[in-house]
Order: sequence, then structure tokens, then C-alpha cells
Amino acid sequence: MNADAKLDQLVRHYVDEDIPYSIEPVPFGLTNVTRIVRIQESRYIIRIYNEYTKDVPGIELESQVTSYLNRCGLSFQVPELIHTRTGENYVQFPDGTLGAMVSFLNGSAPQLADASQVRGFGRVVGEIAATLGRFDAGELSYYGCSFTQVYGLHSLAGKDAVQAFMQKPPFPVAEDAIAFYYEMLKNIERSSERITSLPKQLVHHDLLVFNLLAEDHGISGVLDFDFISLDAGIMELAIALNHVLQMSDGSLDMAEAFLQGYAEHRSATASEIDCLQLMTQIYHVAVLHIYIGQHYTGSKVEPQFSYIMQQFRSRNDWLERHDTALRSLLEVHLL
Repeated sequence: MNADAKLDQLVRHYVDEDIPYSIEPVPFGLTNVTRIVRIQESRYIIRIYNEYTKDVPGIELESQVTSYLNRCGLSFQVPELIHTRTGENYVQFPDGTLGAMVSFLNGSAPQLADASQVRGFGRVVGEIAATLGRFDAGELSYYGCSFTQVYGLHSLAGKDAVQAFMQKPPFPVAEDAIAFYYEMLKNIERSSERITSLPKQLVHHDLLVFNLLAEDHGISGVLDFDFISLDAGIMELAIALNHVLQMSDGSLDMAEAFLQGYAEHRSATASEIDCLQLMTQIYHVAVLHIYIGQHYTGSKVEPQFSYIMQQFRSRNDWLERHDTALRSLLEVHLL
């Protein structure tokens, strides 16, 4: 069954055969097949999930978490899974792949062009981190895959598959970049006890501007809970701060603005601050492994893989050079 036929079948799980609809493209969706569907005067997002990154426990976890967040009175909205005509949260196709319809939220990607916008971004990251930290993980039967489990994030990117890729890359990867990757991987492996000791909570893992919506008053929506899982709580901060540094060309002033906003909702322990660079290393390795898995599915990932590898090296070097200044900001605002 081709994608169009599958999308039609998905829509018909939500609306009767005699109700017309139209489908519009979206400017995102590397991992999943994602479209906007217009039914009468209403718009929704429909999605056919990547079979290698989303299974039934994963979509049920997403449903639980987004429902929880929508009950919490947050300053932003979160899309919820829409029930099918038979009351299900998702559709499972005969080939095992999953599909769903979620609520459509208005807005466009926010800008991080000045300190006020970055402070607002930090405020949202802190709010969602604090709120997810209050979720009772004991209610869950499945916890997702922590980014610290770097070989478990994609079913085709186990340890043997990753090593085969790195030993003989399918596209040009500089030898010094591969050597750097292995150096970072060894550091992560040596740090297993430090990682295990960190406070755990649910983490979104993808709070980038591309997964946020803004309207005139600021950030109004948080999207894409594909990678939600139980993880070290400081991982959310590490990922979002890395994004600020990436977008601002390593500005300490922007980093401070982000931390000021984040601190309105969440603090950090000394041990979490000590592990910030380690969490940033884990994040980049995890993303590289996800792209390796996508390569094995037949996707063309060279631009994305090369970009993340370059960012990995650049960010690690920046953190080394600015360790004292950044640590001071973290301690002033978060301890």
C-alpha cells in the first residue's frame, strides 16, 4: 500500500466515508509521514509513524504524557491524540505500522534573535521540565528509551550496526571526526556511574524551535513527543542550551538569558551542573545513532549526519573553552 492510500485509510478511521477531506503538505517530517488534513472547517495533523522508531508502547506513552500536560494549565498548548470512530487513540495497520490524528495548533516557529525571545524559550523549557518532573512515573508500564542508552534509540542502530557504519562510512566522514566520536563514546562509557546517579524524570528530548509554535504573545505550543522517555532530568536543559548556543553562535549573553527563563520554573543540583557537558556529549552521540539507523532504512542522511558531527565537535570545544564562565552562570541562576 502506497503512502497516499495509507493516509486515506487512516483518515477513514476518524471520519465517515461520505465526509470529504483534503490533505496539505507540511514543511517537516523527516522521520514520519506527516500531513495536514482539512475536514470541513477544521484542521488536524495526521501521521504515519516510522516503523523503526514508534511502536505501540511508545504511542501509548505519548498519549499518557500529552493528556497529562493538557490537564496541567500550562502557558502553552500541547497537541492531543484524537480518538478514532471506535474510541482508539491510534490506528494499527495490517503491516504493523501505526498512524494517528492529533489536534492542530496555530502558530509558526519562534525566533531566538534577542535576549527576550531566548528568555521566553528558557521559560518554556523550564516549565515543561518542571511539569514532566511532577509526573508520577510509577503510573507507566513503559518508560521509553533514555538517550543514555545510545544503542537503543533506533532498532537498526544497535552496537554492531553502528560500528559497521563507523568503520566504513557510506559517505565521506573525516578520520579525525570519527576519532573524536570514539573518544566521546569512551568518555560516556567511563561515566556510567555518574549518569546512573543523576535524578530521573520524563524528558521531551527535542525542544528545538522547529518543534515549537509562537504567536504574538510568545511561544504558544510544544510539539513532537516522539522521543519522550524517562531520562536524566538535566538532559532537557543540556539539549535546549545547546540549541541556544548553536543559534546564537556561542553567545554567553544568550546562554544567560536562557538560564534566567529556565530558572523561573526549575533549578538544578550541583551534580547535574557537573554533568552538563557529559549530557551534551550523550545527546550528540544519540542523534548520530538515530541518523545511522535512518541510513539503514534507506533514507539519505548525509547532510544531517555531517551537520550534527560538526556541531558535536564545535559544541564540545566551546564547552571546554567556556567551562568556568558557563559554570558560574549555571550556579548563579540554578543552584
